[in-house]
Amino acid sequence: MLTPEKTKIAGGLVGYYARHITPVEARMMLRVCELRRFQPITLLMRTSSRLGDGPLWYLTALILLAGGGAVERWAVLAAGISLLLSVLLFTLLKNVIGRPRPFEIWADLPCQMPPPDRFSFPSGHTMTAFAACGALAVLLPGSLALFLPVAILIGFSRIFLGLHYPTDVLVGALLGSTIGLGMGRLFLMGVL
Repeated sequence: MLTPEKTKIAGGLVGYYARHITPVEARMMLRVCELRRFQPITLLMRTSSRLGDGPLWYLTALILLAGGGAVERWAVLAAGISLLLSVLLFTLLKNVIGRPRPFEIWADLPCQMPPPDRFSFPSGHTMTAFAACGALAVLLPGSLALFLPVAILIGFSRIFLGLHYPTDVLVGALLGSTIGLGMGRLFLMGVL
């Protein structure tokens, strides 16, 4: 049975969201959590989430810088700037919005990993994954086939592990994609 541990409902749109949308998300997450009984899936989700901490992007940058030419160096720079902008934006949004993480509200949604920060909205891991993916996709055609599945997996892992609500991940993906695609296009046009 899904039960909130505590509720703090504000008025207006935020209150409506907390009363009507968040419980639907929590029920969806409870279904996803049923997959945790399969250890290989849980291991995959933990590994995916950890890759989103930065190792994937550091390794990608090293490979592109070591084995690539000028285009690859520009792609690394565009992805790096996209990552930086994403971190700045999600840090600001998290602190302004202050949405608690699911496990802090819902007793039946335990967290499987320690969270990197206090708040849930938007998902920083998802935002940075889609930002890097977007920038690389614009400047390195064909890389989308490699990085998009990884970005999706990172985002889904955050829901699976109980760290984020689905809308945290969805908004993180949209914002990150916007930043990454925009930065990639600026570099492609020679603006930066």
